[in-house]
Amino acid sequence: MKLLLVDGLNLVRRIFSAIPGLSEAEVSAEHQAQIAQSSAQSLRRALKKHSPSHCVAVFENRAETWRHRLLPQYKQNRSPVPKLLIAAMPHIKAEFLKSGVSSYQLAGYEADDIIATCATRIAQYQGHSVILSTDRLHCQLLSKHIQVYDHFGECFLDEESVLKKFFTSPDKIADVMGLAGDSSLSIPGVKSVGIKTAARLVNEYGDLRSVLDNVSSIPGALGKNLRAGRDDAELSYRLFQLRTDVELDVNLKNFRLVNDSE
Repeated sequence: MKLLLVDGLNLVRRIFSAIPGLSEAEVSAEHQAQIAQSSAQSLRRALKKHSPSHCVAVFENRAETWRHRLLPQYKQNRSPVPKLLIAAMPHIKAEFLKSGVSSYQLAGYEADDIIATCATRIAQYQGHSVILSTDRLHCQLLSKHIQVYDHFGECFLDEESVLKKFFTSPDKIADVMGLAGDSSLSIPGVKSVGIKTAARLVNEYGDLRSVLDNVSSIPGALGKNLRAGRDDAELSYRLFQLRTDVELDVNLKNFRLVNDSE
């Protein structure tokens, strides 16, 4: 069994941005069809590349999630999804379905949490998952049974790519980002602590908890900022963690490809 988990909005926004002049275009049936057809073509290319037995395109539900309840300003600095792309969504999902790929979303959770839940549950039964996304936060899930594939860079994201981005191992990504934060997501982290400094601390002490437990021994402005930002670091860590316990109202059989020969 091999499940292809498509980060739906990640895929279609990249395609939308790559079509010249589309971001300034009016919302029309012609433009909606253009986006849908381009997105479906890209999905078919992914299906041919990975040959999964099951596939689902996971999308964001526009309602607030558990992360917004923890941090009301979560993602407030993010550019909104373009109106044209929102209008095209039903057409995109219809085109995906023609290739046998269902779409799924769940109120209260981001696509990342749904993807993480599906991938980890299948791994428990020795099944294999490929996550189609350019978002390197998915790399927290990397394991023998879970891979992350950058569809546009045409490469798998591995431990080496994680080291280049986060300066640590996949299992420590949330620890590092808990200290560093991310302004694009409005997640605070600790004041004046960047990714390199955060990674150095996490690699030295083992994890975020150990860093915070030893702040009294960290001198200077860094130690002062860590002590002052302890609560923000703990909150940020929770926000960066991917949920793997989402109660899904679908079964894996719903994601089986129509033409699968298994």
